[in-house]
Amino acid sequence: MSGNIAKASQTPVGGMPQMVVGEALSSWRKYFSDESRKEGDADCIALPQNAEEVAMAVREAARNGWNVTISGARTGITAAAVPDGGLVLSLERMNHVLGLRKNERGDFFVHCESGVRLGDLQKSLQTGMFADSKDWSEESRALLTELRDAKLFYPPDPTETSASIGGTVACNASGAHTFGYGPTRPYVEAMHVVLADGSSLDLHRGEWMADDDGAFALQMPDGTILNGKMPSYPWPKTKSAAGYFSGGRDVMDLFIGSEGTLGVVTDVELRLVPRPERSIMVMCFWADEATALKFVHALRAERKQLGLEAVEYFGADALDMLRERRRLLGAASGVPACLEDDMRHGVFLDVGCSAADERDVLQRLQKVIKSLGGDAGKCWCATENDTRERLRLFRHALPETVNGLIAQIRRQYPTVTKLGTDMAVPDERLEEYVAMFHEELGAAGLRYVTFGHVGDNHLHVNILPRNPDEYAKGKALYFDLAKRVVAMGGSPAAEHGIGKLKTNFLELLIGKQGVEEMRAIKALFDPHGMLGPKTLMG
Repeated sequence: MSGNIAKASQTPVGGMPQMVVGEALSSWRKYFSDESRKEGDADCIALPQNAEEVAMAVREAARNGWNVTISGARTGITAAAVPDGGLVLSLERMNHVLGLRKNERGDFFVHCESGVRLGDLQKSLQTGMFADSKDWSEESRALLTELRDAKLFYPPDPTETSASIGGTVACNASGAHTFGYGPTRPYVEAMHVVLADGSSLDLHRGEWMADDDGAFALQMPDGTILNGKMPSYPWPKTKSAAGYFSGGRDVMDLFIGSEGTLGVVTDVELRLVPRPERSIMVMCFWADEATALKFVHALRAERKQLGLEAVEYFGADALDMLRERRRLLGAASGVPACLEDDMRHGVFLDVGCSAADERDVLQRLQKVIKSLGGDAGKCWCATENDTRERLRLFRHALPETVNGLIAQIRRQYPTVTKLGTDMAVPDERLEEYVAMFHEELGAAGLRYVTFGHVGDNHLHVNILPRNPDEYAKGKALYFDLAKRVVAMGGSPAAEHGIGKLKTNFLELLIGKQGVEEMRAIKALFDPHGMLGPKTLMG
């Protein structure tokens, strides 16, 4: 064995966490569902306050023959946090930022427990104020002033900022700014994991690597050597959050995106990066979709020169929906009155640059727009806080409108939900990908709205069923669309993961052999299959 050996340590025995059982569970039903709207059940809820209590809860689950479902903020939409009996292990009370570190290269890292909310962490980094700093080490407190002067931030930005840090690591969360900064994985520097037997494992970036054949070894507290192998299936050349990561050799990467099926991540160390001096939002409009997509390709060619952080798409159906929202709600809609009828397709940009480069960046962007026959004078550009906030509200008005429409339908048909696609393809397949939705959904007579992360060729096309029959038709068609996306070299689960709702997509992407490789990794870390029942592999 030429792989490095990572040593796991037995977690010190601590006190038992609060456990909710029996009739008391009826008052804790919120822990049995998440944003997928799926509901489950459980025998017990544990609310640990530290890693030692997590280990105690896991051991208690083993003694009782319970499986374990890890629960964070329950903002996921694929039901990974929905329990199937057994123990719900809620990490929400483990919500402390534990300190700061700076390495010899000058990089900053923040150490936080898994229950810390993403939005709270981002706010603390922006203000330089941490509620837990009084409990930090002297070294960490000494770095606070330097951190404030450095103006650093943590880039991963899923739309739901109330997500927990542990949840974002569990699904390798991404969002609009993944175009510029990438997903969660490259920012995780270290983690502490409680395994299914209650032992613990400390992992650090680059420390425990598989060999050239993918083989790695872990030495457990009792001296046992676990011999494993990284998965060999090809990782899509797109944004993807489907299955155990096969695109590298770092053993830690198996846990990032594993959706709570390999271990309980109790705390992580996250790398911070400099915040751009200037932030600019721009909305560009195009008369036809073909030119709008050409614009996206042109932007990619100059992404670094333009400081592009996000490139988002609003299809004609989306802008029509927003115009109707404006007609009904007026200024309260968040939609400007200047959204004219000839503004058919929109491409929204987030730009980050220095103050010295701002003028050059805007001039370069104007040049790209004019080269495609666009009218830079009709673009919306927000450079100051108040105008950026108005454009941010416009950007979020669309999902609010979609959710409102579905809420109306659910009053008559409670089982109907929207069907939001989560698929991405390589750059060269963008036009084919977009056309696929129009052709298939149009032919099926389904109502839908097109928007999303077009810079990553990742659209959240929302199918809006008007009744249960359309819901069933849309769900069946979604699987057919996923087949076509995989055939294009894309991923059927680009950012929300597989969870319990899309397990049929996993074999579609990596095949039966790939699923067996995942099962082998699962058996290595969790031989009795306690963690994350029915998640990922069903």
